Amino acid sequence: MTSVSSINTKDIQALFKGIGLAWPKGRFFFCRFNDAAAGRRLMRQLSPLTSFHDIQGHDHSRKPDVCVNAALTHAGLAALDLDNDLLYSLPEDFRDGMRRRAAINGDTGESAPSRWDPIWEGDQVYLWVGVYARDERCLDEWVNGFTAWAAAEGDITIVGTQDVSRIVSDPDVPIYIDDPESQPEKPVLLEHFGFRDGMGNPPIKGLADKHVEGGGRLGVDGKWQSFPAGEFLLGHVDTNGEIPMAPKPEAFAHNGSFLVLRKLEQNVDLFREYLQDQAKKLNNDADDIAARMVGRRRNGTPLIKSKGDYDFSYASDPEGRVCPMGSHLRRSNPRDSFGAGFGSLLVDRHRILRRAITYGELVARGENQQDVNGDTGQGIMFIVLNASISRQFEFVQQQWVNYGNDFNQGNDRDPIAGTQANDARMVIPGDAGDARDTMICNDLKQFVRCRGGDYFFLPSLSAFEALASDACDWRQC
Repeated sequence: MTSVSSINTKDIQALFKGIGLAWPKGRFFFCRFNDAAAGRRLMRQLSPLTSFHDIQGHDHSRKPDVCVNAALTHAGLAALDLDNDLLYSLPEDFRDGMRRRAAINGDTGESAPSRWDPIWEGDQVYLWVGVYARDERCLDEWVNGFTAWAAAEGDITIVGTQDVSRIVSDPDVPIYIDDPESQPEKPVLLEHFGFRDGMGNPPIKGLADKHVEGGGRLGVDGKWQSFPAGEFLLGHVDTNGEIPMAPKPEAFAHNGSFLVLRKLEQNVDLFREYLQDQAKKLNNDADDIAARMVGRRRNGTPLIKSKGDYDFSYASDPEGRVCPMGSHLRRSNPRDSFGAGFGSLLVDRHRILRRAITYGELVARGENQQDVNGDTGQGIMFIVLNASISRQFEFVQQQWVNYGNDFNQGNDRDPIAGTQANDARMVIPGDAGDARDTMICNDLKQFVRCRGGDYFFLPSLSAFEALASDACDWRQC
């Protein structure tokens, strides 16, 4: 079912749609500028950004070789000498930035800001530039031109970069631990723990290419629906039938979104070693335990009986005996775990739009991460788009990932993405309801740790071009 939309996709950055496998190679730039004039020159150099419309069509010959998107931190917007009324109309969570809200997000211990990469100290990053390319040649050509221009400018500094790329499963590159049957048979997009990635993002009314049964919100009639655009895109109606609060003036915020960027390092060796130890202790299969922790099989198949990879609910499994209540995916998107109707509506208000991409090379079975990726490691550049950072990303991170009460898990945290305490564990109930079949994975390790990031504003293309103009005065908008 193709959507008829009044939303101007030429004004929305391509990242909002999701920059897919047509552009598998990429590099992120984290930039700073000495003054407002230099910042505007940088933005003009990046214009025109790639739009949702540019990558929407099915004619691959017309799609760009390189997609470029950009977003600004609050420090970056302030450095453009914008009017104080505009700067203080931005929500407090965004103005604070991710480092100052570390306690809310569970960024403690191994993920504490003191352990983040140096570029995230002291508001050094003003502008994120995401460059995605069809191949290495196209990427190198763009990167060489941009870095040469920035070096010649003098007032613009690239404070950091991050190479990123898509990983696709290959039957000749084993990623299973014990069970070769768990290897995906067909090529699927992967993350470094060997599970299918990029699934379960909510389709958006007016912006979806087609209706994905099971991919959206479960209505009170039991049917799947797309999400209103306003849950993720500013200036549009949300699930409550309202246009949510947004920065002023309207032209600045319209068709923009708030972007959360987190560099999440994945310890592949530790994950595999832990699962092998648990398999011996529990007399089970390491890959099956991993699937219970994640909430899906490696190829993306749900643990719950389903009509497809997306079309399922948790109503038939209220105690989490098939898909554990504490599993990563059930915590991230509980669907109808809290009951139909009102319970589902509460879940809908906390959904996020995930646009992550991996960094580092895949560590195949029998290899170790140091030999493959050295000290730079491997992981996910985790990117979230939402209309409200506190209501959406921070709520999920604080209440569902790092606090288990909504799932009757007490103090147990997300076994994959949670910040683990000394006595961290995960309970996997027996399928048949027999307590003797219950598995308890004790002493969970910190498989994922945050290495830095920040909150950004992803403007529309028209707002980005206005910000880049020397003649722009938002007080007159």
